[in-house]
Amino acid sequence: MTLSTSLSASNWQPNDQELIRSALGLLATVPCLDAISRAMADLEQQHPPGVLQARRLLDAIGQIDLQLLAGGPEFEQAVQKQSFSGPLATSSAAAGEAPLQKADVIAYDTTLLRTESEKVFANPASTAAAYLLQRRRWSDQLLLLLPGLRGWVVVAQGNGTTAMERG
Repeated sequence: MTLSTSLSASNWQPNDQELIRSALGLLATVPCLDAISRAMADLEQQHPPGVLQARRLLDAIGQIDLQLLAGGPEFEQAVQKQSFSGPLATSSAAAGEAPLQKADVIAYDTTLLRTESEKVFANPASTAAAYLLQRRRWSDQLLLLLPGLRGWVVVAQGNGTTAMERG
């Protein structure tokens, strides 16, 4: 393999900028796209073999995205729902002292002693959760290769809103 062949193999492909934007969940704004271009140029100039690794990561992330979009029964188990309806834990109904006769119910509203709750959560054992975890790992590796983009990643905050973190 000649030097020119190895250098041409490490060049970015035309759609790599959009793949990076999508893989890292970056906004499609002019400043952000400029930052991606700069990070790509920096990697190509400072560490040409890193471009090949970044492209491999982009391909792997793309494959995961295709799997997630394809879906299937095993992916539908990614979200589980649990429901509970019963007496309040601290109520007399939970202790078995609820009114037993209809006449008692008139003066004692038993609906105040009941609770209903519903939990919706991700099933960590699902195939989709495993794919999302692997995608996150590869995205983190991509950020290690393109550290200039770390400040452009949208970070989810604890209150459900998002904010732009710039470094």
